[in-house]
Amino acid sequence: MMDLDSLRRLEFDKVQGMLKEMAQFYGGEEKAFALCPSQDLEFINQRLAQTEEGIALLRFRDTGFLAGLKDIGSHLRKLRAAAVLSPGELLEVLLILRATRLAREITGDHRFPHLRDLLGTLYPYPELEAAIKGAIDEAGEVRDDASPQLKTIRGRINTSRARLKEYLREFVRSPQNQKYLQETIITERGGRYVVPVKQEYRSEVRGIVHDESASGATVFIEPAAVVEANNEIRRLEIEERREIDRILRQLAASLAPYTTELEHNLDLLKELDFILARARLALKMDAVRPCFNDRGVVRLEKARHPLLGNEAVPIDIELGRKFDILVITGPNTGGKTVALKTCGLLVLMGMSGLFIPAAEGSELSLYDAVYADIGDEQSIEQSLSTFSSHMGNIIRILGRAGARSLVLLDELGAGTDPLEGASLARAILEELLARKVKAVVTTHQSELKAFAYQNERVENASVEFDPVTLRPTYKLSIGIPGQSNAFEIALRLGLDPAIVDRARRFVPRQEQELGRMIAELKESRYRVEVERRELSEARRQLEEQQRQLSQERELFLEEKRNIIEETRRKADSYLVRVRREADDALEEIKAKLKEKTPPKWHELERSRRKLRSSEVPVPYDEQPAPPGTEDMGPGTYVEIRTIGQKGYILERPNAQGEVLVQVGILKLAVKQEDLVAMQSPEQEISRKKNNTFLEKARYISSEIDLRGLTADDAVLQVERYLEDAYLAGLEKVRIIHGKGTGALRKAIRDWLADYPRVKRFQDGDRQEGGAGVTVEYLQFGCRSD
Repeated sequence: MMDLDSLRRLEFDKVQGMLKEMAQFYGGEEKAFALCPSQDLEFINQRLAQTEEGIALLRFRDTGFLAGLKDIGSHLRKLRAAAVLSPGELLEVLLILRATRLAREITGDHRFPHLRDLLGTLYPYPELEAAIKGAIDEAGEVRDDASPQLKTIRGRINTSRARLKEYLREFVRSPQNQKYLQETIITERGGRYVVPVKQEYRSEVRGIVHDESASGATVFIEPAAVVEANNEIRRLEIEERREIDRILRQLAASLAPYTTELEHNLDLLKELDFILARARLALKMDAVRPCFNDRGVVRLEKARHPLLGNEAVPIDIELGRKFDILVITGPNTGGKTVALKTCGLLVLMGMSGLFIPAAEGSELSLYDAVYADIGDEQSIEQSLSTFSSHMGNIIRILGRAGARSLVLLDELGAGTDPLEGASLARAILEELLARKVKAVVTTHQSELKAFAYQNERVENASVEFDPVTLRPTYKLSIGIPGQSNAFEIALRLGLDPAIVDRARRFVPRQEQELGRMIAELKESRYRVEVERRELSEARRQLEEQQRQLSQERELFLEEKRNIIEETRRKADSYLVRVRREADDALEEIKAKLKEKTPPKWHELERSRRKLRSSEVPVPYDEQPAPPGTEDMGPGTYVEIRTIGQKGYILERPNAQGEVLVQVGILKLAVKQEDLVAMQSPEQEISRKKNNTFLEKARYISSEIDLRGLTADDAVLQVERYLEDAYLAGLEKVRIIHGKGTGALRKAIRDWLADYPRVKRFQDGDRQEGGAGVTVEYLQFGCRSD
């Protein structure tokens, strides 16, 4: 059991109050008020996991249905006693049924396993929800169409009232009657329509007197002509009440068998509200899920006091790994007590299943109890001084604390003689150390600094103070004891330096040496910290340079590949062009020489062969034939490698291994090994179309926002978008046009009515934007109107 007095001293109740404010209805508030730390690690981890899923639920789902739910416990007891519920009470039950159904819906997928397990036993009753919703409206009144009989009765009542009012309006407008009336109005008394008549003319208006004014100057008379009409209305109203009572009894009878399940649902909705309250508090505090151990180790990084909000200075606290007791020293108002409370309060929060305001990776331990002695509890009535109050509390703590306890002591040894206080403080720490208690202690006693140096499992810490600005920094430094800085502060405030020097001489030599040692230690630590930051910065710069060099290398290699590829392509093109030009020139020479000197034909042919044998082979010759070359048949699109021309194969290879290829208007016989299979132009066009289709299907959105456009521009945008959506295979899309004047919505819907690819369209759901959104369903066959 946790020590309640320590919870109060650590202000755990204020954390409960913050949590209570995050709840949406009384159920979560009750759970927040009853929140208490636990020693069950499995239970704590379950709560933390639920809180983690609650954060995701708040980000991706609407949980507003929990807001304003009422306690229906008394209603369920009435149902068990066969009593009838009022329309307002039925409305409250309806809201619970609706919340039950929605809670099951939003937590049903795989992203929320813990919430799904918790809420999997909810009992939704859609038929009961529909029955009550059909009878009770949002204002908690019975609907006109709750039953055919009620609708008929209310219709007759409305008709009778309208006729009666019309007669009375004619009555009060009549010049003959107006002189008798105090005012020309129609009013009600006792559920019957009357007119205000002056007292002196009461005998002039025949009818029944139902009331008179406080002054007696006005009497309210029901004219004799409308008495029967009023009687008819009263009779119908009695029938109406009888029918309403029948409807309410019927609804109560349908709910009565399910009171146990409804009570179970209410309990689970309370738990869900509590989980979401924890999630909202975590988001508000920018908190994280802590890790837990059972070794008594606490390691908090950038921990912030949860009650200080944005004003909290992050601190690092460690306990239980290298040391069991942490002694914090330093000047007043320096943040010692805040550090103490931060450690204790975050441990309590973690053990309660709450996220803690600290950095990722922060670690907490399970404790059997957390004890705290913080604050001034002196009491005149009980004749207790500050010292007596503290000592009484410490005695109580020492009587209970053990190896699995966390003890927090503020200003240990204060409030009495410094020498005796220091001696008592040391003895108390030795006792805690012997029991292996984990403790954080704040003090001004210098002797405790030396005690921390002398014991392996005790460590010094200090809150830092800037002697230049005379302000605390509120940062905690573990490993260095604190200094009061009294002399520096006095000098800064203007005290005579001679007085300060004299005061320094009064400090015992041992204290002076300790002060110098602390100053040197701080200076050394500062230098180490500076060097660490410099090394960290140098490492960061080296990593950045390495990254840049790696990027530059990749760019260089890519550029090299591109250059080689481009050079090879140009060389191929150049060789093909040269070969063509040489062939053309030789053909021309051959034609001319053929006319003049036919006998020299063989010489020209020999020269041509010599010219061709001297050419550099094109890169295609170095590449292996592509797969499937041996299977090329008629209709295959190929490239002739020797001349760089493309065409279609007409016939398979002949006995000499030559293939007949159609190139333009020419038919050429070509060796099969000189052919390379290629994609035909038709295949290339098809591939590009397919790529376009795939790109659209991959990146197109399922909605388009047209707000701010004119009607003409919006229609053009919709036409292009729906064509792309059709190509991408989207069956349902949303067009966001807003509500506004309705002109844009009308223009779009008029156009959609004639668009052949739209199957149907409708308003969006409330979550999608209602009338501000039009949802279209595309059809991929023929439209049938």
